[in-house]
Amino acid sequence: MTDKPSPQTKWNSEHPLEMLAHQYVRSALKRGLLERQPCEVCGEAETDAHHDDYDQPRKVRWLCRRHHQQHHAERRKA
Repeated sequence: MTDKPSPQTKWNSEHPLEMLAHQYVRSALKRGLLERQPCEVCGEAETDAHHDDYDQPRKVRWLCRRHHQQHHAERRKA
């Protein structure tokens, strides 16, 4: 019987550039090089970092979970 990787493990291995960008944000926040900002749409304080371009890991937009998910849903439709 083989152990099946978790969906997150599978995503991580299939998206190395995205993983590096996410790791950069976590590290920069922890080291004080990047400061979490309110959602650029609604001003909510609890936000996710969103990358429009994973080749630019330092360039993030701050979106609350609702607007982050909405943004990705709209991109999938396009």
